[in-house]
Amino acid sequence: RNCGPISLHVAAALAPCISAMSEGKGAVARLVSDLKMLAAFEAASDWGEGKAMDRAFSAVSWDDTKVQAALPEYLAARGADRAKVDYAFASMVSRPPREEDHRHEMIHTWLKARLWLYNKAHPFEIALQR
Repeated sequence: RNCGPISLHVAAALAPCISAMSEGKGAVARLVSDLKMLAAFEAASDWGEGKAMDRAFSAVSWDDTKVQAALPEYLAARGADRAKVDYAFASMVSRPPREEDHRHEMIHTWLKARLWLYNKAHPFEIALQR
């Protein structure tokens, strides 16, 4: 998948924020791991490999209590901070969730909650164009 130059711009804007959080906490590793599981889930779905989809879904960091706490905050959020998180996510993950499997959307929402957590601790510097 080619995510285009906007992804590079967003990645550059997010890198210092996520890097600042990662000292001793593994924030970057957890984000990358969850993104890998999303990619594995999508690939398995493309090939109709149900067991591989199950393994990828199970390997998402569902036990991360910080993201669990951030999830309802993200879901209730409105305004500029929510827009920044959604924009950052859309720039990194260009494929919409598949309607036929609700787990795909669950992974998307989990990743957005993770980004919400990071943005809350270290606000992203993204200029949203209107």
